[in-house]
Amino acid sequence: TLQNPSNNGIGAPASGPGPAGPYTKEAGLLAYYEICTFLNSGATQAWDAPEDVPYAYKGSEWIGYDNVKSFELKVDWLKKNNFGGAMVWTIDLDDFTGNFCHQGRYPLISTLKKGLGL
Repeated sequence: TLQNPSNNGIGAPASGPGPAGPYTKEAGLLAYYEICTFLNSGATQAWDAPEDVPYAYKGSEWIGYDNVKSFELKVDWLKKNNFGGAMVWTIDLDDFTGNFCHQGRYPLISTLKKGLGL
């Protein structure tokens, strides 16, 4: 949660964790499908170029996250640096139904699998 909603860039001071999502029910943790709902509710989307990751904000809520583009960039980095693979924290935080992000089922994990040739 942003201390000041008009200061919403990278490194903006926070007053605490973000609100719990309707499904994950844990402050400071959102599933990708909850993030897509936030994005579709009118949040402003931005890109942190030095880190190659997206973030979004609306009011005092600020979310840093991964999306398909950032996963593609991470897979490219893994391959260029000769890593043998990747791991996903938990598959149930991806859009497993495909109904929230409208990118098919498991869009993040599918991007990882495709990029690694699995």
